Amino acid sequence: MKNSRWLELFREHPEKHLFSVSDLAQLTGQKMDVLRVELTRLVKAGTIERAASGWYCNPFSMPTPEEVAMVLRRPSYISMEYALSIHSILSQTAYSITLVTRKGPYTYRRGPWVIEYHQISKKLFWGFEERDGVLVAEPEKALLDLIYIRHVRNREFDTEGLKSLMNDMYLEDMDRDKLKKYADRFGGRTLETAKMLLMIG
Repeated sequence: MKNSRWLELFREHPEKHLFSVSDLAQLTGQKMDVLRVELTRLVKAGTIERAASGWYCNPFSMPTPEEVAMVLRRPSYISMEYALSIHSILSQTAYSITLVTRKGPYTYRRGPWVIEYHQISKKLFWGFEERDGVLVAEPEKALLDLIYIRHVRNREFDTEGLKSLMNDMYLEDMDRDKLKKYADRFGGRTLETAKMLLMIG
């Protein structure tokens, strides 16, 4: 296909910010091996941008960094500091998009953005909702993910460091019953830390 036809195809779908190879195969009817050669040519020419392996940006309706984050590691959801910032719980600006995933940890840099993934077990992969195609942790789950990953597991924050960060949060806006319920599901040191710092029963 000529570049002009490719651009016309992308322009016809402004609602779609990211296209998978499968999407494009269905739209063009091209065989996969031919399509991959075509896409490589388009990327090299600067006609389109590859967002991730097997995913391409719509040049007329570019994806947000959060949308790109959804396809870099699947399944994953936005959590921890960035989710708390989205929910206006964390007063500080979060400069990295923080996510949890059932796959291995990974850090990806895209322009000024840093997208960081933290691995979590299947039994803790819950407590999120969809917002315009992006999965975002509920504020209570985002906070507990942060306690578990940054403090309990990775020991990036000691207790005082965690307290200091939480002093910059509007914790009164959280659902206390949900915090308790979710902390119980974590159990162990995450539950103990939540009880101590959040004064939940």
